[in-house]
Order: sequence, then structure tokens, then C-alpha cells
Amino acid sequence: MPRYFYRCEACSNEFLVMHGSEEVLERCQLCNEENSLSKLLTRPTVDVKKTQSRGKVGKITEEFIEQSRTDLKMQRNELEKKR
Repeated sequence: MPRYFYRCEACSNEFLVMHGSEEVLERCQLCNEENSLSKLLTRPTVDVKKTQSRGKVGKITEEFIEQSRTDLKMQRNELEKKR
């Protein structure tokens, strides 16, 4: 399922949501404000099965670690803001 980052103009928070490509998020999950979200540009996720034949495993692993590091940082920020 695709991942999307959103920014709420009302509370200035950014968060990650997984939903279908046709679905549109209208309400902020953090402040519950309606019609205040902007979808942020994100890089597409890499399908490891398809890229293994085209690249070295080490490179794929490094990309996955870097992508996961970014996701964890966003989730950590969300948790800290909720406290």
C-alpha cells in the first residue's frame, strides 16, 4: 500500500499515512482539523525483488536503511508531539 506524507497547515505537523492512491485524506489525524492538509512530495518506495537483479544487494540494503531511518524519525517526532 502506498505511503504518503501530509502536512497540516493548522497545527504545522507532518505525518505518514498509508492508503490507496485514489483515497484522499481530508482531516488531520493529530489536531482533527478538516481541509487543512497538503500532501508532501515523497520518493517512491523500491520493490527489492525487482531491483535485486539490477543492483548490488549492499546498495539496496543501504537504501532501505536510509528510507527506514527517515520513517523512524518522522514517527519519533509524531510521538514526541503527542506527549
